[in-house]
Amino acid sequence: MKFWIKMLAGLFMGIIIGSYIEPGSLSLEPLRIAGALFFRLLNFAVFPLLFFSAVRCILHLKSNKKLFVVLAKSLGYFILLTVVGATVGVVLGDVLIPGAGINVEEFESPMVIQYPETANFILHMIPESITAFIKSGYGVIAILFVSYLLAVGIILAGEDSDAFHSMIISIDKTVHRLNLMVMEFLPIGIFAYAGYTMGFMTADMIMPHLKLILIIIAGSFIQIFIIHALLVFSLTKLNPFKFIHAVLPATIIGYISGNRYTAYPVLVETIEHNLGADREVFTFISGLGTASSLSGSALAAGVSTMFVAQVYGLDLSVYLQIIIVLLITIATLKLDGTRDSSIVLLSVILSQIVKLPAEGYALIIGVAGVIYQIETVVNITGTAAVSYIIANSEDAVSGIKLKDFI
Repeated sequence: MKFWIKMLAGLFMGIIIGSYIEPGSLSLEPLRIAGALFFRLLNFAVFPLLFFSAVRCILHLKSNKKLFVVLAKSLGYFILLTVVGATVGVVLGDVLIPGAGINVEEFESPMVIQYPETANFILHMIPESITAFIKSGYGVIAILFVSYLLAVGIILAGEDSDAFHSMIISIDKTVHRLNLMVMEFLPIGIFAYAGYTMGFMTADMIMPHLKLILIIIAGSFIQIFIIHALLVFSLTKLNPFKFIHAVLPATIIGYISGNRYTAYPVLVETIEHNLGADREVFTFISGLGTASSLSGSALAAGVSTMFVAQVYGLDLSVYLQIIIVLLITIATLKLDGTRDSSIVLLSVILSQIVKLPAEGYALIIGVAGVIYQIETVVNITGTAAVSYIIANSEDAVSGIKLKDFI
């Protein structure tokens, strides 16, 4: 049985069984523990996968004098997709009016949301020590920066670093092999965590925000099937449906976990094994995309901003909507390590636009988990699309495989 079929089967079985479990039931705890164990294994794999693959990738690109060209092109595509995502979100929110009929008095005071200061964000890129580096969590940019320093050291050392270089390659191959082994058990983890999520959720949480969620889903379909897939087709001639099919395992993990970092180990395997891209070229791009490819978060923040404005009976001019798109795009540049991207973006927008209430993000806190799941799927396909486009432009694609892995 194909891997993606196993994953979908686990997802749907978890949804069905979880929907019959009452919130607060003791039956939820075994599902939570089993699902969390698998996702912890994926989280554990993020650092070694990203670090050692990034070193190999930087060595390859820098040796061929393509590193900064690839970096510039990747960032350009990521920013473009973020602008498009924010625009789609704002336009859909303006046209479909998700905030109509919502009573603002039903919601409690918001929790405090922290947005990183520019100085602290820049300082966080460079770890204070090896210990701080290992404990940096999901500081992807810091990992890429240290990877770059190590790669430069290997190049400057020349023949003296051959043994160390060989060790890096060996460790990278070993970690990827272990990652594939862990992924064989993912359908079980998906089943357990989907069952827990459905058992924890109630209709009372969803219904007041149903229109908002449906509009974000609609925008996600536009972003994935029209923007991302057609961009891949126009630049690489890859069949859009083959592209969506190839990255499906990563999007399933992203949807269940609501965390783009957790999905990274699956994402790199799908790009290599299903799309045929060379790991020595695309892993650096995929890591960068995990940190900064937030077209889904931008889309959700755009719709949510219009939702809050409509709940408070505020009319936003076209000029303000353009400003919102620009603010969302700029704000995404400092969200490396932040899982709750769309809520953080929304809080930034509300604090900057005088006309909007700064506490308005409290309106969607109750369904933030659902929104994270949806936006993560879009973020992941955006990262996969740019990774494949860059790999193809560097002639680092051996052809579509769609092997047994998928």
